[in-house]
Amino acid sequence: MSDPVPARASGGVAHWSDRALALCALAGLIAAVAVTRTWARATLSDRGAALLVVTRSGWQLRPTGPLVVACGLLTALICLLAAPNGRAALGALLAALGAGVAGLALSRLDAADPLVHKIGRLRIGTFQTDEPVAAGSAGVGLWVAALAGIVVVVAAVSWLLLTRRAAGGIQGGSGAAERGVDHGL
Repeated sequence: MSDPVPARASGGVAHWSDRALALCALAGLIAAVAVTRTWARATLSDRGAALLVVTRSGWQLRPTGPLVVACGLLTALICLLAAPNGRAALGALLAALGAGVAGLALSRLDAADPLVHKIGRLRIGTFQTDEPVAAGSAGVGLWVAALAGIVVVVAAVSWLLLTRRAAGGIQGGSGAAERGVDHGL
């Protein structure tokens, strides 16, 4: 008779492993969607009134935007492929994709700077106002994509660790039954 405790423990680990993989896929999809949002915004204003607003979405920030979408969608696809077989190579690839998404998004923190420079040039002679001020900011989509990339890395590493733990529990859990040792009633 085999000991039911390791089976329950590895079943719980497998359950959390599945949740980590689902979180990884969800974060990848969120990164892919977030990139289509406005990543950079620059405004030329005078006395609090916006005279000119220029925005850029992730698609316009080449090649970063399309790469983030590709990495996010590839992450979701790999999560679907990794669910039934739990191969460590796929987990390492997921972590690398998440790091790529976070790195690409964080590398564009200054995405509004060229816009500010552009509208700064436009204000000369175009706007007859007293001291117009050009300002720019990174959009929420940039921060969401970066955070989603970090979540992919953490979830992928967690999935790897949980998958290894579940595999170790399955291999070592029935050892007493295989050796013919009877511990109980």
